Amino acid sequence: MIRKVLLADDDRDIHFYVQSVLQSSWLNIKSVYNGKDALKEFETMDYDVIVTDLSMPEMNGVDLIKALFASKFKIPPVIVLSSMSDTSLIVKCLSAGVSDYIIKPADPSRIRKTVYGILHLDETGSPVAQRPLSSYMGEMTMMKSTGKLMLDDGKNTGVMTYEEGKLKQIQFAGLTGLEALEAAKRTKFLQVTFVSGNLVNTNGQ
Repeated sequence: MIRKVLLADDDRDIHFYVQSVLQSSWLNIKSVYNGKDALKEFETMDYDVIVTDLSMPEMNGVDLIKALFASKFKIPPVIVLSSMSDTSLIVKCLSAGVSDYIIKPADPSRIRKTVYGILHLDETGSPVAQRPLSSYMGEMTMMKSTGKLMLDDGKNTGVMTYEEGKLKQIQFAGLTGLEALEAAKRTKFLQVTFVSGNLVNTNGQ
């Protein structure tokens, strides 16, 4: 099955770079160069993942994210790919429902791990058993779920609290906020348990 990625960035070099990093026979990337066109694409075509910059003309990435999560349509996982590294901005995006935030310049493996992981596939397009934390965050967003992601790497535990698909709080390894999230992502093994009102689903990273 062909998976579709919508990439919004006003820098053509970024489009060439991401296309080369994610190039595969099972992935189709649609390029747009501002938030306004990205929103139109989202409203007319089903995408599996949206990757967006924040600094764009006509409609910037922050306004695009707001428009996406205010939409009546089903929202795919959204990944921010930006050179902006302000902690408060990153936390704001994650709290709005963004599944992951990648800071430019980004290592190719970081991009592949995040995008492929959210799609639950490896680099050959085959299903994977071990998934990155971003994929669980994406599911919470897509389903607009309210509940908790319980985290355990064998040494440290933590919890991510969600309300209608938006991250409200994270604690892990004695840390909170962005530091806790980055610590959880760095673990070699992370057991994730999703707990909501009537659903318990356990998988491992």
